[in-house]
Amino acid sequence: MCFPLKFSVVGLGLLAWAPGWAQEESPLLRMDVAYVSSHVFRGVERAGDSAQAAVEFSRDRFRGGLWVSQPYDGADAREVNLNAAYAWQPADGFTLEALVACTWFDEVPGGGVDRSFEAGLMATMAPVGGFTPSFAYYHDFRLRADTVQTSVARSIALTKLGAFLEVNLFAGWVNGDDWRPDSPGPRRHDSYGYWGGEVHLPYRVGAHTTVVAGLHYVDSFGRSATNGPFGRASRGNLWVTLGVTLDF
Repeated sequence: MCFPLKFSVVGLGLLAWAPGWAQEESPLLRMDVAYVSSHVFRGVERAGDSAQAAVEFSRDRFRGGLWVSQPYDGADAREVNLNAAYAWQPADGFTLEALVACTWFDEVPGGGVDRSFEAGLMATMAPVGGFTPSFAYYHDFRLRADTVQTSVARSIALTKLGAFLEVNLFAGWVNGDDWRPDSPGPRRHDSYGYWGGEVHLPYRVGAHTTVVAGLHYVDSFGRSATNGPFGRASRGNLWVTLGVTLDF
């Protein structure tokens, strides 16, 4: 479980996207530093322009990492995320991945939540016609929230650039029974859906260095601004990411 944490992440410095587990072959150590024009989590904009950073260790089927988000606006919430995952292949063309993540929040607008603890399971199928489908379920024990998400990914070869354009489309549904577990009074229940897409262009510029540019869009529907997860009231969100990945 996650214990309360007092932290300051000012000056740490930064990552382009939240920790991911999509790579088939991961380096032993990976570090990401980046700028994001908006920090959006499952259809909800949690912060505006932010600096983000992450470090991830991988060994065989196990991965673990630390991720930090520091908004430039002091009124937005800061986040620290500690995560781990284990993947295995029970059958040809079918991969399962179990993961756990503990997130600490600081300066959440309106308060009511200082941490969350989530576990999940993701199934990834073999590519079909060049498209890779995946299905995931997550349960947050503190927020009493369940999330189901489906996505389809495709890599498009850019021969002249010597790179691949990574495209991902996704949709999900979230049902939470206690979005403000640290607030007095009755639980705040809310459900909502979201959908969106993103493209990433990783371009290797050195033996251990990759520059990554990304364009993202997500829209949500049905979310309550008072009873739902914390975040801004905006629905459709379009943002960009630009970062550097170092792998060893």
